[in-house]
Amino acid sequence: MKKSFAFLAVLLISVSASAAPTAKKPVDERIALSIELMQIMNFDQTMQSMQGQMRGMMEEQFKSYATCEAAQPVLREFSGKLSDRMMGYLTDENLKVDIAAVYADVFTVEELRGVVDFYRSPIGKKLVERMPELMQKSMVITQDRMKAMMPELKALGEEYGARIQAAAKTCEQAAGADETASEE
Repeated sequence: MKKSFAFLAVLLISVSASAAPTAKKPVDERIALSIELMQIMNFDQTMQSMQGQMRGMMEEQFKSYATCEAAQPVLREFSGKLSDRMMGYLTDENLKVDIAAVYADVFTVEELRGVVDFYRSPIGKKLVERMPELMQKSMVITQDRMKAMMPELKALGEEYGARIQAAAKTCEQAAGADETASEE
C-alpha cells in the first residue's frame, strides 16, 4: 500500500513538473508570434510616421491658439518638445512588449499564425505597404472634420466654461461658509 502511494505521489509530481512548461508554452508562442506580427506590420515605421503626423496636427492646433506672431515661435517649440516627449513614451521598447502582450491576450496561437500568414501574403504585404498612405489620408479627413467642429466646440467650451467657473465659485463660497461655521 505504501509503495503504491509513493509511486502515485512520484507520478503526480513528475506529471505536474512536466506540465508546467507546457502550460506556459502557448503564451510564449503567442508573444513570439505577436512580436513577429508587429515586425511584419512595420510597427516602428508606423510609430515614426504617426509622430510626424501628430507633430503636424499639434502645430496646426497651436497656430489657432496664437493670436499674434510673437507667440508662434514659442508654440512651435512647445509643440516640438511635447511631440518628442510623447513619442519617447510611444516608441519605447517596453511599449512593443506591452502591445505584443495585448495581441497575445486577445488572439489564440492559431489566430496569430493566420494573421501572420495574411501579412506575409501578397495582399497582406500590399496592405502594409499602403498603410502609411491610408493613415495620411485618414488623418487629413480627421483634421478637416476637427477644423469644421472647432467653432462649435469653442462655443460649447465658452458656454460651459462660464458655468463651470460659476459652479466653482459657489463651491468655494460654500467651503468658506463651512470653515467659518466649524470655527465657531
